[in-house]
Amino acid sequence: MPYAKQQQEYVTQRVQTASPLELIRILYEAALQSVDEAVQALQAKDILRRERAVTKTIGILSELQISLRYDVQKEYCSTLAGLYSYMQTQLIKAHSEQSESPLLEVSRLLHTLLEGWSGAMENIASGSAVNPEPELRARTVTPKTSPSTARTS
Repeated sequence: MPYAKQQQEYVTQRVQTASPLELIRILYEAALQSVDEAVQALQAKDILRRERAVTKTIGILSELQISLRYDVQKEYCSTLAGLYSYMQTQLIKAHSEQSESPLLEVSRLLHTLLEGWSGAMENIASGSAVNPEPELRARTVTPKTSPSTARTS
């Protein structure tokens, strides 16, 4: 079996078996890989390859924006949405101006996001994650009480 086909099967298997948290990490990794590809294409003066890599990264950032759950953490989601939009703007700027520095900035930001996300996943896996919304935790943990049991306390 050719290597490219094996690689594609591996990625397909990884995505199909990934948890929602792992899917976000996969998207961050893919975005980083695409930005690196864009930098290499820029240095090689390969316009078509650079365009494909920039377009792929913009698409991944769009998927990350769509996956934001405003119902859980509105402020956090708004901040991330703004950051994703900023990175998309930088990617367009890098491509149109044939400039490496916006690509490197997007790469740096994605690295930071990936590291933070991976750390959060480790905290969740070890059970040391803290719910940032205590009222949400109280609503999901507290059993519903009937009016008669609520009056007895």
